[in-house]
Amino acid sequence: MTQVVAGTLVGESINREIDEDKYPYLSSYAAPVAVPVREIIGREEEVNKIMAALMRPEISNVMLVGPAGSGKTTLVQQALVKDPERNYIEVDVAKMVADLSTPAQMAARIKGVFEDAIAYRKHEGHELVLFVDEFHQIVQLSNAAVEAIKPILAMSGVLGVRVIAATTLEEFHEHIRPNQALTERLQEIRLTPTDQKTTVAILRGMADRYGVSDQFYDDHVFEQIYSTTERFMPSSVQPRKSIRVLDAMVGWHRLSGKPMDMDLLGDVLHDAIGVDIAFKVDGTSIKDKLDEKVMAQSLATTVVARRLQLVVADLHDKSRPLSNFLFTGPTGVGKTELVKQLARVLFGDDTGRLIRFDMSEFALESSLDLFRSELTRRVADQGNAIVLLDEVEKADRAIARLLLQVLDDGRLSDDYNREVSFLNTYIVMTTNAGSEIFETISNYATDDTGDGRAIKDFVKNIHTSIKNKGFPPELLGRVDEIVPFQPLSETTQDRIISKKLQDVATEVYERHGVKLHCSQKVMEFLLVDQVEESAESGGARGAVRSLQREVVTEVATFINTYPEVRDIYVDVDGQMRNKTNRVSTARVVIKRVEG
Repeated sequence: MTQVVAGTLVGESINREIDEDKYPYLSSYAAPVAVPVREIIGREEEVNKIMAALMRPEISNVMLVGPAGSGKTTLVQQALVKDPERNYIEVDVAKMVADLSTPAQMAARIKGVFEDAIAYRKHEGHELVLFVDEFHQIVQLSNAAVEAIKPILAMSGVLGVRVIAATTLEEFHEHIRPNQALTERLQEIRLTPTDQKTTVAILRGMADRYGVSDQFYDDHVFEQIYSTTERFMPSSVQPRKSIRVLDAMVGWHRLSGKPMDMDLLGDVLHDAIGVDIAFKVDGTSIKDKLDEKVMAQSLATTVVARRLQLVVADLHDKSRPLSNFLFTGPTGVGKTELVKQLARVLFGDDTGRLIRFDMSEFALESSLDLFRSELTRRVADQGNAIVLLDEVEKADRAIARLLLQVLDDGRLSDDYNREVSFLNTYIVMTTNAGSEIFETISNYATDDTGDGRAIKDFVKNIHTSIKNKGFPPELLGRVDEIVPFQPLSETTQDRIISKKLQDVATEVYERHGVKLHCSQKVMEFLLVDQVEESAESGGARGAVRSLQREVVTEVATFINTYPEVRDIYVDVDGQMRNKTNRVSTARVVIKRVEG
């Protein structure tokens, strides 16, 4: 009599060999299901459902439906252990569909396998369970094959030949469910990813099997493997992704002797998906850190910092992206700079975790597929990132509708119909909606601390403008925070340009060993004479462009022409434009500092 001892089969062999001469199709396109040599943990409820279906007197077939990695093959192995009197055979669908030239060949092969199975049951006396993974391929390739096996499926209990088919949910809905007669002959059993308790039990068993159980004093690391893979590896399913991580940890432990703790888990996840789980955001200093690089936008940094407190405390809505922001305000006031600083605060740098799209490039409806493809590909590669959608109102309305799913559900299907998760992303949309307000900039730019009455009026007006003009209203309802950026005061613009000039002087000295001095007239030239480019924006971008074009270009030309000079002075000659004089003859000149 066959027995199961500690998960190992002892006694009569369950997997009986198949005679090639008697059963040519069965021996060519099928092989015994691998017998588990150790105990398999979890999925007891699903195994019992399989066993109950196989015990039915007439239609006793099963359809396992679940994502890749959910353990469909393992379930069949568990059923094999519980049901030693039957012979479990796995049909090799890939081999069966190889070198096919016509659907009729496929029908002949599948029919031959089932006829051999019936003959085997009759002559050998053992009932058969045929495990057919990727069952949808048979349905997809040959309708004749499906029609040939329907009568056998309908009489499976009587014939003693039962079928366990397996496929994914997507393939089931596309290829199998439309055939009602086929689905009525298969008992559907859905496989969902294992929960934390079951996954931890599986990992504990693996650790014991691999001889590393002494590395774990309790289940804390196992629980962290589960929770971190759930968060940072959304494209895979449990228990596979947790098993993969533990397997990698065992490999590094054996190679280097590193303890199997949270540090090693962090290293493995960083290697696998580039996420530094050891990096923690300090909730007490978020606003201060945002203000380090973003000048005079206290209102904006306050709104962002308050929202981030929810994320840091892990009290945000887990069914949506971590945060959905809409940054609104004039050009050149620091919207992009705040996004970059946000990346530094959240991830330690502003390069690898910032995914940026210029939405004006997707103004046509025909660009929808390209945008979906690029967005899902880059988010799937990064996982945990900031997605910046610059000037989102310029995108086609079809793209706005696509973004609804991202903002609301935190997921989107890619080119291969695979679900990409946005649950670990921060979505930042920027807009210049409300430009008519910026024409009256002097009313608001008197102070930019975020506290004045003028600023409060500005915030109220910008909200009204966004709702009434231009911005897709369906997106507005999915935004967690509208972040207003006020126009910059003259004092703030002066500080920004002064800082930029200091940066230029530092770079010139570091690269060329040249000391750079600037006349005060340079500031006036950039902020007053060149003001037309940004007069109605309330930002410093026009002045920054003028700095690059008028000042840095002249400095570069002088250095290239006189490489021996080590001390230079930047000045402005001619009459500058001002409120009373609208004609400018001013130009930047570079002089050698003597002595």
